[in-house]
Amino acid sequence: MTEQRKQQRVDCDMILNKIESGHTNICRATDVSLGGIRLERVAEAYRSDGESVQLQFALPGEEEPIWVAGTKVYDADGQVGVRFTNISHGHFVKLRAWLRAQSISEGLPEFSI
Repeated sequence: MTEQRKQQRVDCDMILNKIESGHTNICRATDVSLGGIRLERVAEAYRSDGESVQLQFALPGEEEPIWVAGTKVYDADGQVGVRFTNISHGHFVKLRAWLRAQSISEGLPEFSI
C-alpha cells in the first residue's frame, strides 16, 4: 500500500470508539496525524461496507474526548485507514497541540483561535 497521508504520523496506542451505520465498535489507534488515523480492529460486532465513520477518542493525558468524522480509505487485514473529513476547530487545535508536543511541529499549519 502506498503512503497517501501528507502530514507526518505519530505512533500512538489509544483505544477508541468507531461509529458506523449507527453501531459502535471498539478499535485501537496505532498512529495519527492531522489528516487521519490508522486503526486496528479489536472488538467489532458490526462491520459496514460504508465509507463514513465517526470516531471518539481521548488523547493521552486528556480527559475530554475528541469527535471526528471521517472516510475510510482502506479496510483490509484487520486495519482501517481513516481520513478526517470534519473536526471542530477546538478539537483540531487540541489535536494539533498534542501532535506538536510529540515533536513533529514541522509542516503543521499555523492557525490561531
